[in-house]
Amino acid sequence: MRPVNVFASGAALLLLAASGAHGENAPDNGTDPTKLNRQVQTTWERLDLKGGFRSDTLKVNYTTPLGAKQDWSVRYRVPLASVDVRGEEDYGLGDASVQVAHVLALNRQGGWVILGEMILDTASRDELGTGKNVLKGTLVKAWFFNDGAIFAPALVHSESLWGDDRRRDVRTTSMDFYFVPKLKDPRNLITVDPSINRDWKSEKTFLGLAVTYGRVLGPAFGGRGIITVKPTVFAGGDRPGDWGLEVGYKVIGF
Repeated sequence: MRPVNVFASGAALLLLAASGAHGENAPDNGTDPTKLNRQVQTTWERLDLKGGFRSDTLKVNYTTPLGAKQDWSVRYRVPLASVDVRGEEDYGLGDASVQVAHVLALNRQGGWVILGEMILDTASRDELGTGKNVLKGTLVKAWFFNDGAIFAPALVHSESLWGDDRRRDVRTTSMDFYFVPKLKDPRNLITVDPSINRDWKSEKTFLGLAVTYGRVLGPAFGGRGIITVKPTVFAGGDRPGDWGLEVGYKVIGF
């Protein structure tokens, strides 16, 4: 079975958004969770797993705002994955998902974001998914600092609702401490995302640290093109592996 990442990474979650009210004159770089924007994103991620195995995942995401205020959005995700734990390295369909986000209580000091995601049991092979239909809920509190930095910790919980009775239920919680420093060149971006992750079913806890580096390339397909590179490291005796690396490209604001 593939160790599917049902824990939320703040960098991954919050990159669904565009720049917020405190940075109206800066190019959209996808680091502020409080203003939703239309985007298409493709990422490829490799995870180094315990036992000498690896996981490769290609994800295609489409996000679009909803409503006149654009304080709601919906994101569709389709993953193609390859996990070699059973000697099968071909790519197959993973667990697709639909996520709804809502921004509330927004002001110049910060705001709140709530997200609900339904992760569907669509994997074409057992190791490419959980075998369960999983509901993931996220609560984000964002603070905007006078120097332009953002601190947006997120509490995330995932719970399986139904699925294959032979597979282990999903019940995980994570706390992410997402931070975006203000850079001199607004076309560049860095996000720092330490996390504490708990799997209540296996009674395992581990730490993670993801750092995203990105660059706004300029106009593309009616919006702005952005490239990102995100290395991740894991720590603790219960960690699922040692490291991960994700590269991505997205167009936002079209």
